[in-house]
Amino acid sequence: MGENQTPNLMKKLFNFFFSLEMALFLSILFLIAQWQATLFGSLEEAWKYVYETKWFEGLMWLLGINLIGVMWRFKTYKKPPIFLLHFSIIVILLGAGVTRYFGYEGTLHLRIGETKSQMMLQKSKSKPSEVEPFDLGFQVRLDKFQVQKYPGSMQPSSYDSWVTIIDGETKFKYHIYMNHILVYKGYRFYQASYDPDEKGSILSVNHDPGMYITYLGYALLAIGFIWSMLYSRSRFRATIKALRKSGLFGILTFLGVIGLATTPLHAFSVEEYTKKSVKPAEEWSKVLVQSRGRIEPMDTLDLDLVHKMVRKTKFMGMNYNQIVAGMVAYPEEFQKLPLIYVGHPKIRALLGITGKYAPYNLFFNPNGDFKFSKEIDHALKTPDKERSKLDREWLKINERVYIAFSIYTAQIFRLFPTPNSKKMNYRWFSVADIQKAVQMGMLNPMDAGFYLNLFKELVDGVKEGNPEKVKEAREKIYQLQKNFSGEILPSPNRIKWEIRYNHLQIFPKLIGIYSTLGLIAIFLGFFEIIRRKRYPTLEKLIWGIGFLAFLLHTANMILRWYVAGHAPWSDAYESIVFIAWGSGLASLIFFRKSMLALGAGLFVAGMFMMVAHLNNIDPQITNMVPVLKSYWLLIHVAVITSSYGFLGVGAMLGLLNLILFLLNRNGELDFQIKQLNNVIYIALYIGLALLSVGTFLGGVWANESWGRYWSWDPKETWSLISMIVYAIVIHSRMIPKMRGEFIFSLMAFLSFFFILMTYFGVNFYIAQGLHSYGQGTAEGYWWINIIFAGMGAWIAVVLWGLFMAVWKKNQNKQGKNRKGGG
Repeated sequence: MGENQTPNLMKKLFNFFFSLEMALFLSILFLIAQWQATLFGSLEEAWKYVYETKWFEGLMWLLGINLIGVMWRFKTYKKPPIFLLHFSIIVILLGAGVTRYFGYEGTLHLRIGETKSQMMLQKSKSKPSEVEPFDLGFQVRLDKFQVQKYPGSMQPSSYDSWVTIIDGETKFKYHIYMNHILVYKGYRFYQASYDPDEKGSILSVNHDPGMYITYLGYALLAIGFIWSMLYSRSRFRATIKALRKSGLFGILTFLGVIGLATTPLHAFSVEEYTKKSVKPAEEWSKVLVQSRGRIEPMDTLDLDLVHKMVRKTKFMGMNYNQIVAGMVAYPEEFQKLPLIYVGHPKIRALLGITGKYAPYNLFFNPNGDFKFSKEIDHALKTPDKERSKLDREWLKINERVYIAFSIYTAQIFRLFPTPNSKKMNYRWFSVADIQKAVQMGMLNPMDAGFYLNLFKELVDGVKEGNPEKVKEAREKIYQLQKNFSGEILPSPNRIKWEIRYNHLQIFPKLIGIYSTLGLIAIFLGFFEIIRRKRYPTLEKLIWGIGFLAFLLHTANMILRWYVAGHAPWSDAYESIVFIAWGSGLASLIFFRKSMLALGAGLFVAGMFMMVAHLNNIDPQITNMVPVLKSYWLLIHVAVITSSYGFLGVGAMLGLLNLILFLLNRNGELDFQIKQLNNVIYIALYIGLALLSVGTFLGGVWANESWGRYWSWDPKETWSLISMIVYAIVIHSRMIPKMRGEFIFSLMAFLSFFFILMTYFGVNFYIAQGLHSYGQGTAEGYWWINIIFAGMGAWIAVVLWGLFMAVWKKNQNKQGKNRKGGG
């Protein structure tokens, strides 16, 4: 009898450990551990308490072993693409294990002319300062080091090391720079940093025998996803077949994804100035100016300044160029105009204003001192996460007043290169800089006087309402710029299109178009379900308008690409706009014949466009940091942000399906609910595929840039968490008590909070790690509580479903045992 019980016990243990319920439980533990790790104060603490611990290591081993057993138990080998997809995860984990146990990394610090044969090996990620010498087995000499900066700025454009490898009789030279590494004898050398005096280079050195195993896993994962979408016996294809048979919903074939002197006040009139300054301001807008390392038309700088100071592009009847030109031409009069936005009622009360705008003069005492220095100082000293709404508004007031000051003093208008421009990294001077330049011997007094007179001519043309005079001064300034900095000037065609891009303001206009059209489509979708009748003419009209809006969106992205000189998804603003584009693509191309799906996608696109234009997101075109100067930017960011579009559509459809559940009193909407969940499943599956491939492509890019494909950086960690979340949602239909239509819709909706955390939470709340180049500033942190609540609700739903599934299994077993005993 004991012999019979042993096999039964082993079978029970096997079935218990290698069950989907156990996989789900381990995944939740893994998810929560990573969640907690990213909320530590620093990456060092995250490594100390989570990533370097034995329990976290053991958890990953359990996940891998569980996955192997589940694959065997459910005979995934009978479906080759499904097997390959899951097997790729085993290969990735194996590669990660080889890296963890046999890989090592450190740094090599070299001064120019210095030769070393040892790097400083990092003993622990939790204690980065603990290092020890490690012999490389060959020598590295730094022959030359150079930091290239954007014209007229201190922002690095690139930093490069020219080294010589000396290994016995082997000797060769190599050029190392960001995204261009040296590989020799299993070591990979990366350009990591440099000394403050720019005479020394810091190279990151990595020895990783698990890298190619992991790369193989990434490749198998991508192949597995694509194959599974084409495989006739996959759940994905079965869902598409079910939708094709449906009379209510249809799906199109997936076509592809990635898819100046003053005048007395009595002589000045705002109305008169507004009328006479239209043409002069238009000429003023074409003057080239150096700002943040870019050479751009004055139009771009004016738009940025007025957007930050006034929060509008048109005010008091004046466009942004008229406002800035007027502030320079008539400083005393414009200082009395209410041009500075004040958002907090307490500050308005202190200023004694009734509206939302205050004049510049109100912020200063008669002696010229700033009235609110104490308040600004207090706000600056308060840690960011402890700042109140009032503190944040004081900091914004400080910025707006300083912007106004820099315009009135003309110190922000860097228009003039010098004959020695090239030797000074093409630094241009403002009229406020010219006197200092003369004193420092950088400019002779005669040239200085010439430049000041040119600027005066420019301003006088504005004051006189004489566009020809402004144009003449502008052309003289341009000739100077061309003579002394011609190599860095944008082409006249690019300047023209940049001004046109600014004037069109297509992206802000798309907020209303997408949102309104999305709501109309959703309303029509519900109306068709209730009436059980289709309105094909209206559907075509809505789709047609949506498609035109999408074409405008696409064209404007291409225009921004041309103007900026780099792919338009390199900062917070551009990537949010690209997510909106992905949502539009998903709905218009993939879910064309479902009004609810089409409406959901367009509405999500509108909401993302709205978020992109919140006041804490800077829409201005900027230069890229060196690490982003890579073809990987085109691939990795495009793929992963496109996934957010599909997942956003799935979330919105999940919410709409929950509404259908509320309306489904007698079960008459069961069919529609089921079909909509099929659409959600396809959207989530494609989104998960893009998210997974995009995340691992990011790993390859990181390995080419920083020397490690996975560093538990908060951004990549939350991407992994999101992958786990959506993998659970996709597999939930295989678990009893979690395969219902309601819980699937609910999970599809709540899952998107993890994507919001991955993007907004990491960029604006956590704001640390290797992806900090993409971070921004947030207006308070109230929104993070909503995201945490959404993620917490998702975990609660999954744990409840898991508990009910396990409880139901035990109940069934007990029932069978009673029957057997009877």
